[in-house]
Amino acid sequence: MITAEHHHPFTEPWRVTALRTGAIALAVGLGVGLYTRQLAAAIVSSIVALWFTLGGHVLEVLFRNRLHPRLGRGAWLPAAARVLFWFAGGSVLYAAALVTRALLTGRGPLPWPWWTGGVFFVALELVVHLLLRLRGQPSFYDGRG
Repeated sequence: MITAEHHHPFTEPWRVTALRTGAIALAVGLGVGLYTRQLAAAIVSSIVALWFTLGGHVLEVLFRNRLHPRLGRGAWLPAAARVLFWFAGGSVLYAAALVTRALLTGRGPLPWPWWTGGVFFVALELVVHLLLRLRGQPSFYDGRG
């Protein structure tokens, strides 16, 4: 088991987190707005994307700082727990994003099952961690991130 003396919690200034996650959400929103040629779609899409950018960051910090230290040093258990955590968290974020979209647009939910959010979020996190790995930063793939 990883003890408190061996665990280094992830910390980041709130301003850095807000700028990064907000910029990514804004880029997603602008992409949707350009694709649909509707400014309103860009605004709504940016707000909905925040569930995955900022919410995803919160989930990742929660896992790294609270759950991972309790899982021990083995390779497979922390990795499996993380993927399951991403799936469950992504499903919840997807549900929250759908509710937000419905509240902002008056349109009903998309015809995708609840678990698509979990699958999407796992795929997204694997890509993000691959990019971190390619940049030489701690990631899921090396067990350090």
